[in-house]
Amino acid sequence: MSKEFSNYQVSEYLSKIAIAYEIKGKDRFRIMAYQNAAETILNYPEKLYDLWQKDPKNLDFIPHIGPSILKKIDYLFKTGKSYPSLKKIFVDIHPAVFTFEKINGIGPLIAHKLTQTLKFSRNPLRALDQLVAYCQKGKIRNIPSFGEKSEESILNNTLSFLGRQKRMPYKKAKKLADKIISYLQSRFPKTNFVTLGSLRRQSDSVGDIDIAAASNNSQNIIDYFLTYPDMVEVIARGKNKASLRLLNDIHIDLMVKPVSSFGALLQHFTGSRQHNILLRRHALKLGYSLSEYGIKEIKSGILHKFSDEKKFYHFLNLKYIPPQERVGGGELEKYKVL
Repeated sequence: MSKEFSNYQVSEYLSKIAIAYEIKGKDRFRIMAYQNAAETILNYPEKLYDLWQKDPKNLDFIPHIGPSILKKIDYLFKTGKSYPSLKKIFVDIHPAVFTFEKINGIGPLIAHKLTQTLKFSRNPLRALDQLVAYCQKGKIRNIPSFGEKSEESILNNTLSFLGRQKRMPYKKAKKLADKIISYLQSRFPKTNFVTLGSLRRQSDSVGDIDIAAASNNSQNIIDYFLTYPDMVEVIARGKNKASLRLLNDIHIDLMVKPVSSFGALLQHFTGSRQHNILLRRHALKLGYSLSEYGIKEIKSGILHKFSDEKKFYHFLNLKYIPPQERVGGGELEKYKVL
């Protein structure tokens, strides 16, 4: 009997394999293959399990999923278990490694060294609390190749991660984002507010909620945003950006950009990461570099600004690519202007 998995769960499974391979010193290309597959599946617009149920061969056409990875996914869907030959690569890898490596500044090797040196719970939340406690007691700095600055960085990044690790189903995140945007538009009805990141790409699950606003009146919008009724704490406040934490410990980030360059900002912060990598390579071949500010001609240094994404993509000889299709696969070829 088959077992259903979300795209997020499949992506996490492949990510863990990549992490284990890196810790065990496996071939870099193999590691990258699993990383790319995990990223593609996380952002894929259709549910893999549903495609597989209709016909397992449907997965053959998804970018970055070769025969070896397909075999692992097929076995996962059929049995609900990890592929048998993978058991040995997870030997001696503490479960906390897969939580710690998600923290900014802590990669798989550092996470593995921490768990090999200090005692941690197998429960992810308990392990994170222990990591904070070890930092506060000065235990991390005594580990070879670490130090006081490393300890401080790990502490700050872990505390930040603890506030950001919860993910929401897409529908819940969309409902909350719509509520916040409605609140902002009640004061600024003519301003265009758009969600960013995994929420805009309609991913299965969403972490933080990121919102962008097209306006030349950033300060007033930021000030009003920070009066949101369910706000518990102002995390950061700047001229064009602000972050706050809600009652349910969800983080909301708002960026305000001039209308003239709003299209570039949307493209840059919508992602996915793999899509943006491919788009930068495509632009480079045309003699351009990309940023949240626009498209720059490499030779002359001239910066082209774009008020909307359609013009941004058209400038690169591409049709507009819907956010949910920006997975880093074959979308550039699909939307190429002939």
